[in-house]
Amino acid sequence: MKAHVWLLFTSIAVLGLTLGCVIPAQESPSVVEPGSPPEARTTAPEQLNKLVQAHVVRIVDGDTIEVNIGGNSYRVRYIGIDTPEIGQPGGEEATTVNGELVAGRTVYLEKDISETDRYGRLLRYVWVEEGMVNALLVARGYAQVATYPPDVKYQQEFLELQRQAREGGLGLWGVPQRVPATDGVYVGSTSSGKYHYPWCRYATQIYPENKIWFSSAAEAQAMGYVPCKVCKPPTKD
Repeated sequence: MKAHVWLLFTSIAVLGLTLGCVIPAQESPSVVEPGSPPEARTTAPEQLNKLVQAHVVRIVDGDTIEVNIGGNSYRVRYIGIDTPEIGQPGGEEATTVNGELVAGRTVYLEKDISETDRYGRLLRYVWVEEGMVNALLVARGYAQVATYPPDVKYQQEFLELQRQAREGGLGLWGVPQRVPATDGVYVGSTSSGKYHYPWCRYATQIYPENKIWFSSAAEAQAMGYVPCKVCKPPTKD
């Protein structure tokens, strides 16, 4: 009888050692494939059910959606980011990615300081179970950081995600390769001293006859141009 008890005890001990070896392996960080988007914020500041729920009824563009809240329709502008307009380079892609994240879904709206922008759109951080949509768009390279005080709660997180996406050449950060070689990589205006990515909203406002193209940041700076503070092209290539 004692032999059976000892055998049982030994079996349990061996099983315990085996589990002890397995558990740490399961908790090891997962491997991130090269070129994959950096991880965006995935935990809401509060439980999602404490935020305002809304149902997405239409994707307007890469950074704007239309939602239904309690039977009323509202347009929501994502805080802290900017995407190209539809019809501009990258606009369709940014809109598509936005739709993949939120189309037809229930989202959770977080307010910062401002209620609306000058167009009457609600200014919000938009959450889904996977994380904050504003941050996910930046992390995947389909939105840039666009900070408008006093709504700056997640500014530093957005900037870090943008840095990683830019350095990884993700999403629209690969846009310069779209530009024909006969034009260049960056564009400026003969009437201003800034150079931009071609898809920057300020670049699209330059009259064709005033456009000046640069093949590199060094070339732009050699001619006295400085980088745009909105699209933030590099100072060094």
